[in-house]
Amino acid sequence: MHVYTSFLIFLVLLVVLPDLYLYKRFMHNRTNLSSKILHGIISFYFIIVSMIIMLNFNDIYSIDKRFRMIMFVTVMGVVYIPKLSFCTFDLIFFLTKKRWRWIQRLGYVAAAIAGLTILHAVFFQRFNFGKQEVTVEIENLPQSFEGYKILQISDMHLGSFAYSQERIKPLMDSVNAQKADLIVFTGDMVNNFATECNGWGEVFARLNDSTPKLGILGNHDYSEYFNWKDEDLKSMNSMAVRQKIRDFGFKLLLNESQIIHRGNDSIAIIGLESWGRKANNNFADIQKATKGTEDIETKILLAHEPNFWKDSICPFYDIDLTFCGHTHAAQMGLEIGSFKISPARLMFEYWDGLYEHNGKQIFVSRGIGCVGIPARMGMRPKYAVITLKRKQQ
Repeated sequence: MHVYTSFLIFLVLLVVLPDLYLYKRFMHNRTNLSSKILHGIISFYFIIVSMIIMLNFNDIYSIDKRFRMIMFVTVMGVVYIPKLSFCTFDLIFFLTKKRWRWIQRLGYVAAAIAGLTILHAVFFQRFNFGKQEVTVEIENLPQSFEGYKILQISDMHLGSFAYSQERIKPLMDSVNAQKADLIVFTGDMVNNFATECNGWGEVFARLNDSTPKLGILGNHDYSEYFNWKDEDLKSMNSMAVRQKIRDFGFKLLLNESQIIHRGNDSIAIIGLESWGRKANNNFADIQKATKGTEDIETKILLAHEPNFWKDSICPFYDIDLTFCGHTHAAQMGLEIGSFKISPARLMFEYWDGLYEHNGKQIFVSRGIGCVGIPARMGMRPKYAVITLKRKQQ
């Protein structure tokens, strides 16, 4: 019920109020009947379809229908966010005693910028894949692993790239070109359904077979974000997601570790399951995951969520470096050179890049895919290349 109430408030603020305002301000006494009817039809179309989606959201299993639903919401944003921007400036203009015309003109500019920004974020920026390169110094790194290169991919959310396989192939070719010693995937291959992975085998097959690939599950990979009417269907979907990740060439580490040997030296890669905020979606078992790694000096952890690293992992376990994802860098922000800012920093202490705390280090990836509206505003999707280096005493 709370979800329905929030949705109705959102619908009123984004659609109903702007259209009523534009009708009263510009159409009531200035346009012909045909224009008024067309305006009403467009407004009622978005309202009615939005209501239908809301009432039937949990009955939509089809990936095609879900993708069309997401694109409908995206189109609604392209239409109504510029309207809302203009109405805000025009209201200020209307309430200003001197009626400065430049305020109203700013409204037109703001509307145009908002519309073009959303279009660019949806159709171009989310495919503008980049690379983060970082050198991490580890004090007890074995000599054989000096210069060892780990490539991290995170948060693919394949449902957000429906019908876009051809645009993802260059990303995989770029990953191959890095000639990494190890590729790690830090969770969220899908949004909800295993069927999102259909048709992606050829894309992941472009990754070099000779490069070892390890992966973990993210919170979305457990089928927790859909109100399943049958627990067996939920379980089958979750198992199918795991199998799809394996089919893509990754060895899943489910609260377990993998020892990597190089020459006479070894490091441990520890894979932790999703560490949810609630008991019913907390699958992590750090003690089980670290079992058998006690004699390995250098330990690297794969853990989807970064929230728990500082207080629950960092003080208690001798893990030198942790790889995480999950934050998406909020899919929006501003990045100029080394300067970056995003709403993600309001929700996560560690949200993008390399951080250090009490001699331990964590690298958080902003990921590749999207959740919600398939858009990236400012925070382009990136994979990461981490080069290990022995810290000089």
